[in-house]
Parts: sequence; structure tokens; C-alpha cells
Amino acid sequence: MINEEINKLSDVLLQSLYEYHLANNGGSYNLPKAMVNADVNSKLAIEYLIEKEYATDSGQGTDNLVLAITTQGIDYIKNK
Repeated sequence: MINEEINKLSDVLLQSLYEYHLANNGGSYNLPKAMVNADVNSKLAIEYLIEKEYATDSGQGTDNLVLAITTQGIDYIKNK
């Protein structure tokens, strides 16, 4: 079961991805992997969002996470 702190952080991150998506015409958010790896809770929250298919990372093979909210993530935010 997911830790309550990670769950809350996941919701905050997903809301931020949603707002970024709306403000940037569906654009993806870039984060340096080193920054994410420095904070274990953030890393776990992002992995959780990707596992639940609420977000995707198209930055494989680079030094960045390239996060975008998915349709499922948008539905989750709208129905919360």
C-alpha cells in the first residue's frame, strides 16, 4: 500500500501537471533526473503516477524526466 505522504505528493504533482498541460497547450514538463533522484518521496510519487498511467515519461535515455499528464490523469483530477 502506498504511503499517505507519497499519495498526497502524487496528487499535488498530478494537479501541477494538469495545470502545466492547460497553460502550455498540452506540453510536457522537463525535470532533471538528478533533482528527482535527490528526493526519494518525489521519485516514488512520480513512479506511482506513471505506474497508475496518470502520467508518462518520454525522457528515457536522457538526463531528464519529460512528464506529461495522460487522459486517465486528467479524468482523475476532474473527478476528484
